Amino acid sequence: MRTPTPIEQRLLKTQQELQDCPHLTVNRSLTGELGQIFEKTPALFGYLPEWDGVVLSSELCVNSPRISELANHWWSAPGADLPELGGEFRITDLFSAVIKHPPDLIPSGWPGAELCSELRVIDNTPLTAAGQLAAIRIQRHTDPLEIWYYDMDMNEVEGWGRQLVRLDLTYTGYLERLVLTKGTYGWQYLFTDEVPFTDPYFKDIRTGLGAMLDHFPGLFPTWDYTDLRRRFAARFD
Repeated sequence: MRTPTPIEQRLLKTQQELQDCPHLTVNRSLTGELGQIFEKTPALFGYLPEWDGVVLSSELCVNSPRISELANHWWSAPGADLPELGGEFRITDLFSAVIKHPPDLIPSGWPGAELCSELRVIDNTPLTAAGQLAAIRIQRHTDPLEIWYYDMDMNEVEGWGRQLVRLDLTYTGYLERLVLTKGTYGWQYLFTDEVPFTDPYFKDIRTGLGAMLDHFPGLFPTWDYTDLRRRFAARFD
């Protein structure tokens, strides 16, 4: 078995931290196998006409974890000195994820359907079934590729009427923040300023993210939460 790459090491470390933390209960934890490392676009994509012109850069290839699956679902433990707090994530190998069908989120012909057809799921919440996922957008001659977030209930936001929002993150940046947040529900909203955060819909999200930033620096002191605190203040304070 090969040695995990730096990003794989960080992801596996954050999973172990969840399991070892006495203040959290992990309801589900899965670790798949490590695959072959790619330093450039896998040869398979050269034989697929629909991928002509799509840029899978060397940086993206080298920094993409080659883990078939990594999934965790957790909550604050009963009796722990923590507010109600929870999260979930499930990532899979990027190169397997992008050749799958787009997520069935928006019916054909509806606003946003064309965008949805370009998305491929990179992170989701299957156990919670919360209707939330992150996706990478497959576009020709675009580098880096865009990251989008889908929240089934986002259309409840007054005057918004959409369920998709672009994140100010690259794929590798998304993974680095996932390591910090450990999939805390709604963490992706720290990386967009498009939505109206004063809407009542974001009240519970704000509470959960605030609890995360209050307690995670103490629970997981090897990580730096400075940037997340700054982003939280910019959006919710």
